[in-house]
Amino acid sequence: MWNGKPKALRWLYPGMRVKRYALAAALGFLTGAVGLAGLLPPLDLPPGLAWGLFLGGGLLGVLALRSMNRSILAVLTEPEEVPERVYVRRRLERGPRVVAFGGGTGLSRVLKGFKEHTANLTAIVAVTDDGGSTGKLRTAYGLPAVGDLVDCLAALSDHPALPELLAYRFRRGEFGGHTFGNLFLLTLHEAAGSFAEALRQANAILNLRGQVLPATPEAVRLRARFQDGSEVEGEEALRAKGGRVREVFLVPEPKEVMAEALLAISRAELLVLGPGSLYTSVIPSFLPKPLREAILKSRAPLVYVVNLMTEPGETDGYTAYEHYKAVAYHLGRRPDVVLVHTAPIPEAVRRRYAEEGRYPVAFDPRPFAVDGVRVLTGDFREEGPLAQHDPKKVVQALLGLV
Repeated sequence: MWNGKPKALRWLYPGMRVKRYALAAALGFLTGAVGLAGLLPPLDLPPGLAWGLFLGGGLLGVLALRSMNRSILAVLTEPEEVPERVYVRRRLERGPRVVAFGGGTGLSRVLKGFKEHTANLTAIVAVTDDGGSTGKLRTAYGLPAVGDLVDCLAALSDHPALPELLAYRFRRGEFGGHTFGNLFLLTLHEAAGSFAEALRQANAILNLRGQVLPATPEAVRLRARFQDGSEVEGEEALRAKGGRVREVFLVPEPKEVMAEALLAISRAELLVLGPGSLYTSVIPSFLPKPLREAILKSRAPLVYVVNLMTEPGETDGYTAYEHYKAVAYHLGRRPDVVLVHTAPIPEAVRRRYAEEGRYPVAFDPRPFAVDGVRVLTGDFREEGPLAQHDPKKVVQALLGLV
């Protein structure tokens, strides 16, 4: 109801550009019906007249309905785009149910690859980042990290302009240094009074191919314990200290995860960890206990995508096997499959990363064979000046597991 009247009566308002087409369609189909009836007793109209009324009326009715549909669709989108959008959406709705864990650039790039094959996609994102714009907003408003969530929201959006809009960074004033996407989530959080509800609203507003959820809607922080027994709190502090990490955990221990995340894991046909920073993106994305328990119960193939390069202060000198062992230790379950890039990385790219203290992750198949873990090897790097995973190559390999 609307102001005491059925909402359907709005179609009768002046200027809707619907009534004229509806009347024309009704007149056309009525004329066609008269023509059809004229072919039979008792009317027995001349055959030429009867067929003329039937075909002419039917054509008028079809054209009127077409015009009415275009008039309505023109308010929402370009009518010519509708068939393609409907086809793509229906095809993607039949795609596999995939849940991807992680954060940062690595996860968002894989999501871009998956969204071309399925709309049944859930990203579960780490919320422990404490640097840059995200860190400032965490300190000021006490909310979980929003930066990686924004990247994943942009990755799954159908609108081509959205990634650039969400990534826009203000250069001056009190918003200086903050991105529009971060402020967008902050605004939803302040209005809803709940970070979980803010993400639900963001998913609905942005019309995603899938959904983006936080690992926990609570404002937790990452704490790291090193092999020498020392501890630090915060992702920035972990990288700054350096050294071998023994384990990471969340403080305080989160008590809440979103029901949508648990449902997605229980229904998943494929679970993907990474790629991304081992201790500050991949592992924190599944550390909340309810998520780990759901992954342990899942029968879907669990795949870990190993980074191409080591990260200074976090995984210096780590091999692919050491990456995998860290994931298995924190999860309490071995990944079923580990995806490792084994093709040569161009010398120019290697030198560029070496200046930052980053080197290709070494791979030895023997310890994986001892553990009985399947390894997918090959060339998964995107062509260009960077050492990044190619979303198409990675997703094609992963979809072969479903």
